[in-house]
Amino acid sequence: MRCSTFKFNGLMRSHEHRHPESGIEIAAIFKAKGIIKERLSKAETKLSNFILNFLNNCAPPCSCVLCAASCKSSALCPACLEKLPFLNAELCPQCALPSNDSGLCGACLSHPPAFDFSYAALIYAPPITELIIAAKFSGQWSLLPTLGQLLLQRVQAAPKPDFILPMPLHPSRLAERGYNQAFELAKPIALQLQRPIQFCLERKINTEHQARLSQTERHKNMRLAFYTQHNLAGKHIAIVDDVMTSGSSLHAAAKCLKQAGAARVDAWVLARAL
Repeated sequence: MRCSTFKFNGLMRSHEHRHPESGIEIAAIFKAKGIIKERLSKAETKLSNFILNFLNNCAPPCSCVLCAASCKSSALCPACLEKLPFLNAELCPQCALPSNDSGLCGACLSHPPAFDFSYAALIYAPPITELIIAAKFSGQWSLLPTLGQLLLQRVQAAPKPDFILPMPLHPSRLAERGYNQAFELAKPIALQLQRPIQFCLERKINTEHQARLSQTERHKNMRLAFYTQHNLAGKHIAIVDDVMTSGSSLHAAAKCLKQAGAARVDAWVLARAL
């Protein structure tokens, strides 16, 4: 297994500057510009949007995204960080839902998921819902390092895996979004814990968005969505994802990893829907 490295390479082109010599030439230039603009493909448009989002997110935040207070090193100020809905209740160790004791909940005892342990930092509730939606669907991926630090605080004491696996996106969705939010969340965690990030799982089906589906439909939607060609015998793997709702995506991913020989699969999620 190899960890891929992604680089953003800028291209600079020099153009000879010349003055048009006639009205006909000027008209021809404008016509050419119109044709070029008209023929831009969807892929080029997506690339342009990605570059704009990249440039917009390069600058460090100058103010808190929630209250606009001065905040130079993080997307959230200390006061707003303290107000986030941290998940501090007694939790089921397997599905991270509130439980009456420290043991497995009834649902995990009767229908255990394929993943072995879950670690969730926050409750999926305002304002964390708005932050995650902005990071995923509005190109605000500069929020993700800060959110990744919140997940890091939750998993620092967890047993260290052999490697960290960001929940994969289907290639078409990755091209549309321009980045994988799970990968961005995983970066500060891997750096601090000194664990490698591996991409040993692929999403072979471009599934419908889970948010639109019932729990039964979610499980059906994710069936056979993933595959791997890697031998994972004996490996302890931590899957990083932004939200766990029904757990269908994580269950399907963990099941695929277990079938490839993984000995233990943990779910490390930023937020848990209750």
